[in-house]
Amino acid sequence: MKPLVALITAWDHYTTQTTTPTVADFCQQYLQKNPPEAPAAAIPAHHANGVLAGLVGQASQLHTTYARMAIKEIPGIELEWFYLLNVIHMKKAPKKSDAISLSHMEQSTGIDILNRMKKKGLIVEKEDPTDKRARLVSLTEKGKALMVQIGFYLYKVSYLLYHDIKEEEKKQLIQILAATAAKHEQIRLAKKHQHIDDMIQSLYGDHALKSVLNAFKKEVRQQEKVLRNTPDKDIDALITSFHKD
Repeated sequence: MKPLVALITAWDHYTTQTTTPTVADFCQQYLQKNPPEAPAAAIPAHHANGVLAGLVGQASQLHTTYARMAIKEIPGIELEWFYLLNVIHMKKAPKKSDAISLSHMEQSTGIDILNRMKKKGLIVEKEDPTDKRARLVSLTEKGKALMVQIGFYLYKVSYLLYHDIKEEEKKQLIQILAATAAKHEQIRLAKKHQHIDDMIQSLYGDHALKSVLNAFKKEVRQQEKVLRNTPDKDIDALITSFHKD
C-alpha cells in the first residue's frame, strides 16, 4: 500500500472510532501505533569501509553456504560449475581462457573444472578457427538443462536471503553495487599486474596510503578498547556486532 493511501485509510478508521476527531490527536495515536524507525548510529569515516566490507563479505558467505546446501540435491555437482556454465551460455562459444577469466577463476582451477564438465557431457570443445592454439567451448543440451536446474536452486537462495528487503532499498543497493562492481572490474583488468598499493595510489593520489594507514590504526585502537571492556561470555555477540555497526 502506498504511504498516502495508508495514511488516508488510517485517518478514515480513526474518525469512525471517535466523536471529536482532531488532526493532533490522530497524529499522536498514529505515531504511537507506527513509531518511526530509529536512525542508524553514525559510523565513523575510518570504520565505515570495514563495516561495509564485513557486511558484503558476510552476505556473500551466507549466499555461498546456502547455495552449497541447495545443490547437494544434485549429485556430483560443484557450485563453481554454474558460473562457468552461465558464462559459456551467455558467450555462446567462448575461448576456454575467456570463460575462466569471466568466471573470476584461476586458469588452473577453471581448466580442471572444464575437463570434468566435458567428461560428464556438459560441454563440447572445438578448435578456434582464428587461433589454432585456442579451444572454444559450448554447452550441450545436457549442460543447458543442468545450468537451468542449478539456477533454480540459486534463485531459491536469493529469495531466502533478500525477500524481506523493501523493493526501493533493493533498487538502491543494486545501483550502488552494480556501479562499484563495474568500476572495479575495469580496474582489475587494467591493473591486474600491479601491487595493491600502486592501485590505491594511482586511483586516489600519493597521500592515500597514509590515510589508509591512519584509518586502520584508529580501527584497531577502537576494537582493542571495546575488547578490553567486554566479558568473555559476550565475545561472540561482540564479533557479530562488528558487522552491524
